[in-house]
Amino acid sequence: YYNEYKSYLSMNDDYYSLLNVSRNCSEEDIKASFKKLCMFYHPDKHESANRESAEVIFRKIKRAHDVLTNPQMRTIYDIYGVEGVESEWHVALYDMDRNTIRETYERMVRQKEEQERERATNPCGEVMVKLDARGLISSEHFNSIVDVINIPVNEFQITQSVDAPLTKSHKLKLTCSALKRDGQGLGRLTVTDVHNITPHSSLMYNFGFGEGTLASVNGHISLTKYLFSAFRVHTNLYDDGELDYDGGITLGCQPNPTTSLKVEFGQRIKGTIEKTWKRVQVYTSYQLGIDNHILALQLLMPLSINEVNDAAVECSFKYNLMRGPELEYGATKKITEYSKAGAVVRVGVMSGVKLKLLLSRGNYDYRFDIRFSDFVDPVAILYGTCVPFFVYSALHWLVVKPYLSRAQEEEKQKKAEAMAASIEKAKQEAVEAIKLMKSNYERITDAENIKGGLVIEQAWYGVFGVSNKLIDVTIPLQCLVHNSKLILPSSETKSQMVGFYDVAIGEKKQLSVRYKFRNAKHETIVDDSEVLRIPKQNHRVNS
Repeated sequence: YYNEYKSYLSMNDDYYSLLNVSRNCSEEDIKASFKKLCMFYHPDKHESANRESAEVIFRKIKRAHDVLTNPQMRTIYDIYGVEGVESEWHVALYDMDRNTIRETYERMVRQKEEQERERATNPCGEVMVKLDARGLISSEHFNSIVDVINIPVNEFQITQSVDAPLTKSHKLKLTCSALKRDGQGLGRLTVTDVHNITPHSSLMYNFGFGEGTLASVNGHISLTKYLFSAFRVHTNLYDDGELDYDGGITLGCQPNPTTSLKVEFGQRIKGTIEKTWKRVQVYTSYQLGIDNHILALQLLMPLSINEVNDAAVECSFKYNLMRGPELEYGATKKITEYSKAGAVVRVGVMSGVKLKLLLSRGNYDYRFDIRFSDFVDPVAILYGTCVPFFVYSALHWLVVKPYLSRAQEEEKQKKAEAMAASIEKAKQEAVEAIKLMKSNYERITDAENIKGGLVIEQAWYGVFGVSNKLIDVTIPLQCLVHNSKLILPSSETKSQMVGFYDVAIGEKKQLSVRYKFRNAKHETIVDDSEVLRIPKQNHRVNS
């Protein structure tokens, strides 16, 4: 509904339809059509009562004439429409061919996008909370009901980052994080320098302070169309003088958009294999090391609701040599256009039962890790599985759905009012234009009647079968008759012609014409974008 409204607004300045010429017409055709329309709508040809209405229409056709008779501006209009014509051009357009104009305009668009990018900071944030809810399942960890209600927070972390673009291919990122764990507060400030050296290679430097001094370098390069390589070097010097370091080299292959393979060689050998089918995404990862081996398999299946992938279920199995087997299952659901919610349950022999809740809103994530048990407990699994489902269902039906319904109705009402106002404005302009045509209509009709030429008896435009979606365009069509002929070239819509308007936005419209030629009755009907040429012998009605 909204896209139809936007397309209607964008077509409100169809210069070719406004002048009733085809897109491949010559400059002489444009000037001839403009000269004919000036006879109808020039303000000097009307009395003071109608002069204001005539001036509005004349300004439109004059603007269309000025653009289409300028070769450079016409080229811009043909490529980019009114938006391109109205852009601020700071270069000379003359003596430029079509390709040069296109390249110049696209360069200016890129410059404008770069300026907007430089002004943007792209703030991102994350809040992570770890809760200990073992008291809800077992009384071993708590001594009273107060301890059950007051679920302790074991860890709390908040992270905030902002971007500072330096150039189109170079930016800085500032990240601040604060962490509270087991009663101790920690903080870190990290500066990241991202530099896209070429379209196929990039470097990233990280410098951090807090919890020691951090320094790392990451690089990526595309070797061929399907092969890529990356490296990383990470060092951290702690306050006690201990130095921690890590690094690795990665080789990867992506033979097609649905398949990728990656392996990293470092202190441990790590790798991933990812394959996406139409309905299922399979993600396999492995790690081989001296002290530990890990093998994981993850399945992700999107769910289509109302033909939109706004939900997904996932299931993964991981085997860790040190921690034993672990099973994860969960789902994510898109709530609004910019927000989603998800829940994942992890069950492991050593890790116990945990529940991860995620809420994303724009560039901000809120994560809650809840521990229910230190071992595989069926009651804890039931809690972790059922509680999020019932809480989400209650919030969805009692809060989210009523709120979204109200918001959608309000938005639809606003758009409908805006569309109705636009239609009403276009209708008034058409009515005023037809008033200005009356004298010319009578003159042309009398002249055609005298010589037995083309006389439009009745013409309707709109959606046939719906009475309130048809408009009478007899007078506008008769005024376009010249030498007993009428030609309406093909266009996206005829609603932009003078005296017409779009009475049914987004619906299929037609033009029906009943006319008389050489005292014989004719009639025809054409689609909105179809060429109309009359008179024609096959339009004749046999009485």
